[in-house]
Amino acid sequence: MEKPVFCPGKDYAYNIIHRNESCNAHIPPHVHDGVELYLSLSPLPDMLLGNRVVSAEPGTLILIPPFCVHRLFDRTDEPYDRYILSLRAAWLDNLFPRENEQYSYLQDPEHPLLLFPPVPLLHTMQKTLDELLAFQGECSFSSIRCLMEFMSLVDCLVNLNDPANRKKLRISTTQQTVNEIIHYLDEHIGESVSLRDLSRQFTYNPDYISRIFKKHTNTTVSGYIMLRKMARARQLLSEGHTVTQVQLMTGYTSYAHFTRTFREQVGIPPGAYRNSHLNSVH
Repeated sequence: MEKPVFCPGKDYAYNIIHRNESCNAHIPPHVHDGVELYLSLSPLPDMLLGNRVVSAEPGTLILIPPFCVHRLFDRTDEPYDRYILSLRAAWLDNLFPRENEQYSYLQDPEHPLLLFPPVPLLHTMQKTLDELLAFQGECSFSSIRCLMEFMSLVDCLVNLNDPANRKKLRISTTQQTVNEIIHYLDEHIGESVSLRDLSRQFTYNPDYISRIFKKHTNTTVSGYIMLRKMARARQLLSEGHTVTQVQLMTGYTSYAHFTRTFREQVGIPPGAYRNSHLNSVH
């Protein structure tokens, strides 16, 4: 399995790594508490990002806000060359309060971004990330200056809003079908949706739906629903909602079932998760 990328601890602003290696196991979809930026120098043939499955060319920058479901690369037969920059969400919140809409794209889990820097900008970004790597994770004026230089380049790219970017995304027929299924699941996330329900909705055989969904997301329909609910629960708890409120807002009728499921999936009880985030903001 791919080596984990640890989000920065409470005393750190960022974490950065450069990897160029094959994955020896299929990576399941997952979420993180912080912001992640992937500069991928390899093709992304079957990427789950938020509520869609797409393919993208080498040289794509992926901006993944906190609590956004994603799975970027799942090939085991070729290397995956990428830079991964993780930013601690609480540090960003203190730097740029959520009321600052200029950088809202760093905070909205429903709208991850696929960005396509022109070649000169791509080279500048890569050079800046190499410089940041040389600091080996230290938090100093020089390293933060380098980090801010990179984020300034990202901000410029976000604001370019180049319509030609859409041409660099490829979506196959089956990927589009999976996207429609994901959209339907997201709209009914508080309900109990079965393969039979999806079969009636999309007029496909349940086995076919199960097969293409697993192929393009590397999880089952029920697994995706669980992940989305837990991602939403983590987001709501980090914002200060009570455990009972989150239980109801994520469609769980039983408090005990919700808390047990959360602990199994996240590793700690929801109350402890809530407290850890509220204590880290200030």
